[in-house]
Amino acid sequence: MGGEAGHLAQDAIVGTLHATGNVGGAAGTVVRDSTIGVIQGVGMVGTATTTMLHDVVVGAVRGSSDVGTELGTATQHAVEGAIRGGTSVGLTAEDSVVQVTRGSINATREISGSLTDAARATVTGVVTAVAGTSGDVVVATTATTRQLVHSAAQTGEDVAEVAVSAVNGAIDAARTTGQNVEQTAAAAARGAIEAAYDVSDAAGDAVRNATTGTISGVRVVVESTTGRGQNNPS
Repeated sequence: MGGEAGHLAQDAIVGTLHATGNVGGAAGTVVRDSTIGVIQGVGMVGTATTTMLHDVVVGAVRGSSDVGTELGTATQHAVEGAIRGGTSVGLTAEDSVVQVTRGSINATREISGSLTDAARATVTGVVTAVAGTSGDVVVATTATTRQLVHSAAQTGEDVAEVAVSAVNGAIDAARTTGQNVEQTAAAAARGAIEAAYDVSDAAGDAVRNATTGTISGVRVVVESTTGRGQNNPS
């Protein structure tokens, strides 16, 4: 069902955007609501899985790209819709976030987008959705940035730039949803730092230096030990 659901999401979003017009915030709402609708529809006739959510996000972002929707808008709302849709059919946000994040990463690759650009939108979508479904925002945020930085290292993108973009996304969404901004930003930084140290000491040091201190007016503090595999959550 996963691959089919991905194609359904792509077709639904392309058709609706053609019908309603691909306009700014309206496009984001179409992406989010179409994604939720596809997941709920699959849940009515089969078993929804987190793998399916991955495919739906890929289809949603790919379809949005086909009609010219900006990558950040498409990614943020596809991610938010996938988590909200998954929750509505019995999947927990914490279980869904890894596959949803992988979906945003793979979609970005498919359309030759920048992971640095997509990282902020991905984290914003995750935090917004998880906060709205009463999930654990800190756990979800850390898992998301960990995935993003691992992917950046694998594809040769600047891990520090991706990490900072992700932390900014966490700050944006925390402010909008009323979460503790410092705590959410620290969770984002923590996941990024842990992932970077899995790659190398140099990558870990670069990401730690880039994501701690003051970012977008927020003091980000992460207690960690220098060295690969040595990071301890604050």
